[in-house]
Amino acid sequence: MLKYIVIALITIELILLTGFVKSPANGTIRDSEFFIWDYASLSNDQVVCKKMIFHPINRKLPESSDLKPINIHSQVVHDEYCSNLTKPV
Repeated sequence: MLKYIVIALITIELILLTGFVKSPANGTIRDSEFFIWDYASLSNDQVVCKKMIFHPINRKLPESSDLKPINIHSQVVHDEYCSNLTKPV
């Protein structure tokens, strides 16, 4: 019985030591990228392929909000990127 208690204590000690000694992984969040067909500008009726980039930012929101703050950037790219999407008329 004493043998099992000693083994359990050593196991707990090893688990705690590895938890304190090892540093957590430095995970990074990649920006989400999507390709869409969209109008070139607000006053333009030309449809172009755009790359939309969603970048999370570190900004406080009200505690009642379930949303996360992001910055959205878009840029016009070559039509090949949207070739598998249905182009609006």
